[in-house]
Amino acid sequence: MRSAVAAAVLSVFLAGGCFHRHALPPLPPEVLRAGLTREDYALRQSFAAGRFDEALGFVSPKGKFAPGDELLAALYRASALYYAGRFDTSGVALDRAAALADDRYTKSVSRNLLAAVTSDGALPYEPSQTERLMMNYYGMLDFLRRGDAEGAAVEARRVSALLESFDSRKDSVDVRTRALLNYLAGAAFEAAGEKNDAAVSYRVARALVGDSALPFPAEPKKPRRQRGAARAATEPPTGEVLVVVEPGYVAHRVPRLVLVPVTQEEFDKFGGKPEETAAAAAAISARAMLWIATDQDRFLWHDEDDDRELRVRDDSREIAYLLPVAWSSLQRPWHPAWRASLVVDSTTRRPFGVNADLCDAVANDFRRARAASFARGVVRAGLKLALAKTAADKIEDRKGELAGTVARWATDAINVLTERADIRQWRLLPGELSVVRLTLPAGAHDLAIDYATGAGGAPRRIALGRVEVIPGKIAFATTRVWEDGVTPGRRLVVSDR
Repeated sequence: MRSAVAAAVLSVFLAGGCFHRHALPPLPPEVLRAGLTREDYALRQSFAAGRFDEALGFVSPKGKFAPGDELLAALYRASALYYAGRFDTSGVALDRAAALADDRYTKSVSRNLLAAVTSDGALPYEPSQTERLMMNYYGMLDFLRRGDAEGAAVEARRVSALLESFDSRKDSVDVRTRALLNYLAGAAFEAAGEKNDAAVSYRVARALVGDSALPFPAEPKKPRRQRGAARAATEPPTGEVLVVVEPGYVAHRVPRLVLVPVTQEEFDKFGGKPEETAAAAAAISARAMLWIATDQDRFLWHDEDDDRELRVRDDSREIAYLLPVAWSSLQRPWHPAWRASLVVDSTTRRPFGVNADLCDAVANDFRRARAASFARGVVRAGLKLALAKTAADKIEDRKGELAGTVARWATDAINVLTERADIRQWRLLPGELSVVRLTLPAGAHDLAIDYATGAGGAPRRIALGRVEVIPGKIAFATTRVWEDGVTPGRRLVVSDR
């Protein structure tokens, strides 16, 4: 089967991404197995070492790792600015990304036609639902870090509106992620003194995951009668602190190639009448999608031991050709189960776990988009096959059967090499989100996290710094743990941004 030779070229040329290519040192084997790009590796090394300004330089408008798409570049700059502690300018980058996302929401027919003849990477980048929500998540944290509760409430309203919009289309992100974002929106409203909006957000979060899944604020107690000044003095004023922890990295896309079986009858239609080519492509796409639906995880998730090449099995038919279609799957970074405790003033401890898995959320985004993406890929591959067949037939008519055969092998290889998987995404997002909430006496408190690296792992003390608790108010602390279980040779660095 002549497509087999073309597919063999895959191991050398199968690639795709959102960055420009640059000469970098060879990647460690574990990084290659995880499907990270060279640019991913360099950026992760910078963040893990606490070199946030260096990372910012990499993704600045003239930086060597700046994504080519304006929206995606704004998201990368926003991440680098936020973790570098430049909260005012990170907000500007987030606003720019949000404006571009809103502008691109309505898809252009001409753009989709362009993707059908080139690749999905030719389309302007459109963020997934999870990425769109995380823009406003970082917007909330950005304002809270600046002490602007009213600005955080504005971002919280945007989160709530987006979540309602996604739900109304019955096409929502992972339920735990939705619950946590509603919860954080409620906390932002609470910090701004908007109690009614806070109650609504908390109520939605409770409806999604129940009362025990998140540290909801206690119901206000009725004031008790005081018996003298002595008793009042025994009840010092208190406030609350809410800590948000972001471990690891989100699941990232890796390029793959799907080889789709084509029957002799379908193969013969390519290069003939346009309506026959379109009908053959539609039949192939429908059959392949039906098969993919029966083995979803194999096409959705990529394991380090998996091949980069997937074949749609169809043993019930005589196969004449394998149509190469660019595809991408998700690679979930491995790490031990998250086990941590919040430590206050080296005495009070409060254990907490993972409240939302962004890897699951982006997987749901992927499921929503894959049918349209795969259909475009089959059409694109079918058009290239039709053009190749027509050209090879003409060469054979003029120069003989051998020349025609050589032309067909060459065009098959070219078809594989020009199938570029679109692996663009906001790859700097965390993999998980955790929250812990405590009521504390008013005043300054030192916060830390004791973090264990799995069963039997040595615990680590991560200092978060000092927070000021104001009576009747809620204070916030945030941190990112950059360990991802993939990139080697680094010390643990935690950002309190």
